[in-house]
Amino acid sequence: MDIIARLIEQLASEDELVRVQAGEFLIQMGSAAVRPLIEALQNPRCPARPLIAATLGQIGDKRAVEPLIHALKDPDKLVRYHAALALGKLKDRRAVKPLIYALFDEMPPIGPDPLTGDLMTIRAAAAQALGELKAEEAIPALKVLLTDESRGVRRSVIQALGKIMTREAIEALKEAVWKERDEALLELMIRTIARFPSHQTLETLHQIAQSHAEEKGRQLAQAYLREAELISKPQTPSPQKQQKQPTKPRRLIWLLSGAILAILFACFFRLNWKQNRYAMTAVAGSIAAIAFGLWKHYRKKRSDQPFPSEPQLQPSAPSRKEAT
Repeated sequence: MDIIARLIEQLASEDELVRVQAGEFLIQMGSAAVRPLIEALQNPRCPARPLIAATLGQIGDKRAVEPLIHALKDPDKLVRYHAALALGKLKDRRAVKPLIYALFDEMPPIGPDPLTGDLMTIRAAAAQALGELKAEEAIPALKVLLTDESRGVRRSVIQALGKIMTREAIEALKEAVWKERDEALLELMIRTIARFPSHQTLETLHQIAQSHAEEKGRQLAQAYLREAELISKPQTPSPQKQQKQPTKPRRLIWLLSGAILAILFACFFRLNWKQNRYAMTAVAGSIAAIAFGLWKHYRKKRSDQPFPSEPQLQPSAPSRKEAT
């Protein structure tokens, strides 16, 4: 028996650690393990078929698409569940239509989700897969399931519509948000609606904040509206920052002046200033010109600064002589 067949057998082990390690090894083998896994998936006597379907989804080989689509009608509900999730990971458009049919699968729940406590169903797995595929053609069917009695199905549908994120998907959530009474799902709906940037979204949030039946929904809508107002509000610079802005030009002027003086002094000594009166006169004139320019610059800056406004004097009452 080769190593791949041995690892496939270990996927059915009662020891969880053995199952996890076998799955990891098969995933690392990649395309070399795809054909033996497909053959094992099509064997109805193989007890590891649910984990085989999950492993094929993790490997991501497109050769597994058709066998996994066929597994959506398997008599074992665990095989159907993992096949739906695997098709979402493969992201192949051939799986869209079979997954839409799987949204209305009548198999009983598999069991509670260890993370959320929701019942795991094939319908929820199909909705999750359609969200991964961003299947816009599935929006009408997903819209129907927004009122499903299963909390787990509604959660998966909301998440799927949030991943599709088209105007039609958001409109479906806007209609269903008024009927949802579960606080966690209501929060998920409002958060998803708020992510869609449009004027209609703000109007919907205003309506939810004012007239939703659940207090939690009103509070969430108000929070998202405050956040949207803060983002859209223009930020004006403070007066302190405006006063500090002219410091950069001043530093630049001082640096340029120092550089010019250094060059002049270098030329001054280079030309032997004791014996060259013209060089001494040029350097003295340049220093005087720079000093005069700096003095004019700062005088202009002071004249441009606004003076504090003085209170206007009220005219006094005219005297008798002025009146006459």
